[in-house]
Amino acid sequence: MAGRKMKLTTDKKDRADQRKRTEALQKHDEALADLDPSPPKGLMGYAKQAYTKIVNDLNSAGLIKNIDQNVVIELAKQIQVSRSAYIDVFGGDEPMGTLIPVTKSLQGPDGKVIDTVVTGWRQNPSVRTLDSATAKIKSYSEALGMTPASRASLLNLISSDDDEESGDWRSQSRAPQFANSGGDVK
Repeated sequence: MAGRKMKLTTDKKDRADQRKRTEALQKHDEALADLDPSPPKGLMGYAKQAYTKIVNDLNSAGLIKNIDQNVVIELAKQIQVSRSAYIDVFGGDEPMGTLIPVTKSLQGPDGKVIDTVVTGWRQNPSVRTLDSATAKIKSYSEALGMTPASRASLLNLISSDDDEESGDWRSQSRAPQFANSGGDVK
């Protein structure tokens, strides 16, 4: 769904419907359990470590709840994909680099391959994978409040809330807004 993101606020200068929506979300979030730092069984390798680190950091900051688990799982998977693609391109025993040679085999009169020549170059598919995973990591990180810009907006909110003592960081969250306790997304 494209369009303007819903505003969450507890500022008395803002519209009543925005404040009411924010209060409903805050009440909804209070009832939610914190996210368990034990990685799900489906995660493997570095994704397990990434999941645990992300959950521990975000739980201690009070930024996530159990309902956010799918986003954290996908972030951990993309971190694993990114790491594997990076190793394929730049690391490991035989790094492939960003370009891969296109070769042609030369055969002798008896049909045996006598030589191989490079006829051109093509992009390493792992470069595209790395690029895609990086974009997804950025998107998931923003959704979870893990980028400098999203943290700055949280800090602005916290400082304005400290002055007014009304609401908390969630009042400026860009998470889906819940109209009632039934969980209907608006």
